Amino acid sequence: MKYGLGVNVNETIHDTVEKSALAERLGYDYVWVSDVPEQRYAPVVASAIASRTKRIKIGLGLLSPFVHSPMQIASSVITLVETYGNRFELCLGPGDRNQLRRIGIDLSQLGGISERLLAARRDIENVLQKQEVKCAIWLGAQGPKMLGIARSFDGVLLNYGSPDLLEWAVDQIGHVKAQDFEFGVYALSYVYAKHNPNVYNLLKASCAAVALGASRSILKKLSIYKEVAKARRESEAGVSLESISASVNTRLVEFFSIHKHPSELNAYLAKLSKIGIENVVFGYPQDYSKMTVRELSRALRSES
Repeated sequence: MKYGLGVNVNETIHDTVEKSALAERLGYDYVWVSDVPEQRYAPVVASAIASRTKRIKIGLGLLSPFVHSPMQIASSVITLVETYGNRFELCLGPGDRNQLRRIGIDLSQLGGISERLLAARRDIENVLQKQEVKCAIWLGAQGPKMLGIARSFDGVLLNYGSPDLLEWAVDQIGHVKAQDFEFGVYALSYVYAKHNPNVYNLLKASCAAVALGASRSILKKLSIYKEVAKARRESEAGVSLESISASVNTRLVEFFSIHKHPSELNAYLAKLSKIGIENVVFGYPQDYSKMTVRELSRALRSES
């Protein structure tokens, strides 16, 4: 199993680079850089990370072809590979509904999202192949529609932490040849030796944000659709995410994140391996501090 750290691009680039360099020293396989359209462009942050590291693979994404054209995405990958070597991978997806709405893109008004993602994947791959650039292209997925096109990508990064949900998603995708496809998880995470309430509150708020952007089918499957629909109305009325996270179902953390003491991590990862998961990316707020980055590293070394 491979392990990655999702870095928070809301921080200064200096802090993001420092934590990424630490992740490399601690033996992580990947750092993943999310794209936040209203703040930072992931390839710029990835370039800064690559300039300070040598070995660690760097994931770009999730990148949305509804924000950046396939040619822009492909050109960014080509520039990074030409400058820093063959260390980059890419994750495509529609993007977070709430983030996109803030920059004027309403996914509910767009038709043929699955088809457009497949077309973007083909266009990007064609450009990369012409330049003889190798880069795995993952799909970031959660609901049935995205899972239905996952097999057209090199792998899928599933956006939840519950083993039951992950097993359901793997079953939805169906059997694939191991050498052609990789199942992965990219989930909000807090693996802790000593529990920090401040970090846990960030985790809860982030899980609430994921639930607000989740597909109706997933919310209904989890029996929380009505509750989240109410929370969405509150969010649109200006209620803060922190207030919403304090009132919504506490099981959101169980559904959408990896929240474990090191003593629980071994059994959890064993479950994921049995399901077929080969790649686990521990997302925000695991990178809250250098200490939390180290805590996860120690837990993973103990697990192995």
